[in-house]
Amino acid sequence: MYRAVGLLLLAMIASPVAAQQPFAEGGTWDPRVPTPASVLGYEPGERFTTHAMLSRYLEAVARSTSRVRLDTVAQTFEGRELYLVIVTSEANQQRLDEIRVLARRIADPRGATPAELDDAVRRLPAIVWLGYSVHGNEASGVEAGIAFLYQLAAGQDSDTRMMLDSTVVLIDPVQNPDGHERHVQYVNRMRGALGVPPSPAALIQGGDWPGARTSHYYFDMNRDWFVQSHPETRGRTRTMLEWWPHAAVDLHEMGSSASYYFAPPMDPVNKNVHATVWKWWEIYGLANAAAFDAHGWSFFRREGYDDFYPGYGDSWPTFTGAAGMTYEQASSSGGAIRRSDGTVMTLAEATHHHYTTSWSTVMTTARRRTERIRDYLEFRQSAISEGQADPLRQVVIPRDADGRADSLVARLLSDSIEVYTLRQAARARATAYGESASAAMTLPAGSWVIDLAQPQGRLARALLEPDAQLDSAFIAEELENRRQAQGDRFYDMTGWSLPYVFRVRAYHVSSPVGPLDRARSIPQRTVTPPDRANYGYAFAPGSETSIRLLASLLRDSVRVWFAPKSFRSGDTDFPDGAFVVRVAPNGESVHEHVRRLAVQAGARVIALRSAAADGGTDLGSNSVFYVRPPRIALAGGSPISGNSFGYTWFTFDQHFRYPVTPLSLNDAGSPVMDDFDVLIVPSASAGSINGELGENGRDRLKQWVQEGGVLITLDAATSWLATEQPGLSDFRLRRDTARADSAGGAPLPSSVPGAIARTRGDSLSWMLAGVQAGEIPVLVFSNRIYDAPDRLRAGVVVLRYAAVDRLRLAGFMWPEVPDRLAESPYLWTESAGRGRIIAFAGDPNFRDMWRGLLPVFANAVFLGASR
Repeated sequence: MYRAVGLLLLAMIASPVAAQQPFAEGGTWDPRVPTPASVLGYEPGERFTTHAMLSRYLEAVARSTSRVRLDTVAQTFEGRELYLVIVTSEANQQRLDEIRVLARRIADPRGATPAELDDAVRRLPAIVWLGYSVHGNEASGVEAGIAFLYQLAAGQDSDTRMMLDSTVVLIDPVQNPDGHERHVQYVNRMRGALGVPPSPAALIQGGDWPGARTSHYYFDMNRDWFVQSHPETRGRTRTMLEWWPHAAVDLHEMGSSASYYFAPPMDPVNKNVHATVWKWWEIYGLANAAAFDAHGWSFFRREGYDDFYPGYGDSWPTFTGAAGMTYEQASSSGGAIRRSDGTVMTLAEATHHHYTTSWSTVMTTARRRTERIRDYLEFRQSAISEGQADPLRQVVIPRDADGRADSLVARLLSDSIEVYTLRQAARARATAYGESASAAMTLPAGSWVIDLAQPQGRLARALLEPDAQLDSAFIAEELENRRQAQGDRFYDMTGWSLPYVFRVRAYHVSSPVGPLDRARSIPQRTVTPPDRANYGYAFAPGSETSIRLLASLLRDSVRVWFAPKSFRSGDTDFPDGAFVVRVAPNGESVHEHVRRLAVQAGARVIALRSAAADGGTDLGSNSVFYVRPPRIALAGGSPISGNSFGYTWFTFDQHFRYPVTPLSLNDAGSPVMDDFDVLIVPSASAGSINGELGENGRDRLKQWVQEGGVLITLDAATSWLATEQPGLSDFRLRRDTARADSAGGAPLPSSVPGAIARTRGDSLSWMLAGVQAGEIPVLVFSNRIYDAPDRLRAGVVVLRYAAVDRLRLAGFMWPEVPDRLAESPYLWTESAGRGRIIAFAGDPNFRDMWRGLLPVFANAVFLGASR
């Protein structure tokens, strides 16, 4: 009897009746492919799907059909898989290796004859990448990806078969597994037996701090595409550069009361976007519009979302030649939410909308496969020809002892941007980054050279050009809108040139230099363990390797000293700020300890025979001070910015490898601080910090500082420090005096949309140990400007914005901003009793981009408690 029942169940499962597709009208489906409901227990759009259930469904589909191949391309910091689902016809699955070869041939057409390229176009299916839910709480994308995968895997209709014959669809079903899981678990905890209450005030529509939008380290993954701080991004970009997709869609959510957005984008659009991409934005936009019109659904284009910053999930693929597009669906929040017009947006509706544009995009690509691939080929070919005529023909970056140029080039190589080395010194007329005039100079042998006349030239130019150009008509409109007190259209930062953020010397030339050798990887610097020392060991400050070595020594309780004045030992000259490990106070085990940690960090360490210097200051000088291993607390929780908290947390975990203890901001004003020497307060508004701490908390925190604690504030938190309530600083926030010509006479908004400015450093400050540049680029991404007291002690202002004629390096500033910002402080430090405050006007760890400021931040946290 049991056997008979089992056979009956198998027959039911295998029957066409069991197969279904809630978002398709009519059609038949392969009964061997499991429906989402048969594995998940619900239809796509009825509930949010956990990562474990998503994995189960993807694996079940991949086992059931030869149309689908499932790969894992990365693991998140929390250990979840980042999947790639490759869906195409059975015949195409059999020749995936050939398809990738053909895709590479089209992506790099150099050396191929027209006949060979025509043959490649004829034989190559168009490749479409669909990325869902890069923001964890924009979760309808995952459900749409599940539904669309089922359609492609099981659909027997002629349209589905045509799409599979003509395309290879690469589905990234959840781009941010860690954030998405936070969202799903929160909603599932808050969901009642009767479903989702639609009230916008319902707890299920919210989330725990800092929300589920971001990654494990609370980064916005849709800003990480060229920074590549996360394994998800590295795995995703590496995979895309193996496939070279011709269309790439990043499916998001927006405010619940909106409708649906798809390309073309609004202004500003990056000048490196080619005409072929503009053409296909229109084509795909019209196709999506027709699909929505068939259902009577609302949508909009050309507003709300730009394509200027190259780190988005649509812009980065666009600069490789794909038709990169963002699709934005009104959010269902916790699964159902009442909108401003009284209607309720459900997860099922949101899922259906994303399913529809996924279908429309792949169908359009399939029907116009040859045209799309030929336009992609034109993009890649014209990148070479236009690069040859570009005044910004080559970028030359000399290598530096600190390794920052190598780190920058490693980033470029990971983007498949071709990089060369200069075989011998070359005379050229070159323009230094940050300067307007060219000059004859000698470029040193071994310099990195990036020739923009290459297939990836547009991406290379977008990342390396000194200043991304904004359209003059756009600027004129923004100035007029601002005068009328209307909002601006700046969606993100406007300055990101990599030579500035890495703080490297760089030059651009209009005529190629050479001879050149192709660089396939970064040469590994040979690290020789130091000889056995008699007196101690020393290493120079400033490099990422030396920061890692210092952090590991302090973490392991090795006693370290800081020598603020330069000295020479034997044949080695040490700059101001070298670190010294003395043998006697550490004991005999220190020899092996230093050797091992030096090799692990990749740092050059020199054995010292004596405290007597062969030049400069002796190492027994009273100026040489002991570095106390700091016990560091990091304020988090509401109202701290999750992003800013995450940037700092990431820096300690991934760069310093040094322990930091996250605490609630409320605990920062409590006796628990007696266990810590340093408190870092990431970005938060002054009012919210005051409210969270209360008067008692402020008093307790002030007392902790005055008794020897070090308080470090970042970005907006510095505006709190610069008020009277903490009573710790004489600096004050400058009032906004920009009134001029606004229509209503009110102050004009003056927040800078992410520009790069010069600062001048105090070369005598211990916080600039290892930082040799006289002018240091920093990010300006707010309207906060500070005033210093009239009478300042030496060494208080560590970094000050440059004079107005030297201030702006890249990005947009409102007309009155340079005059107001010039000469104001960016970084300062003040004594407070036995303690110290250190205040950054911006965030030195922003998005893991600002690698040039890493040693400054490291000096603040590791040396502040010892000064």
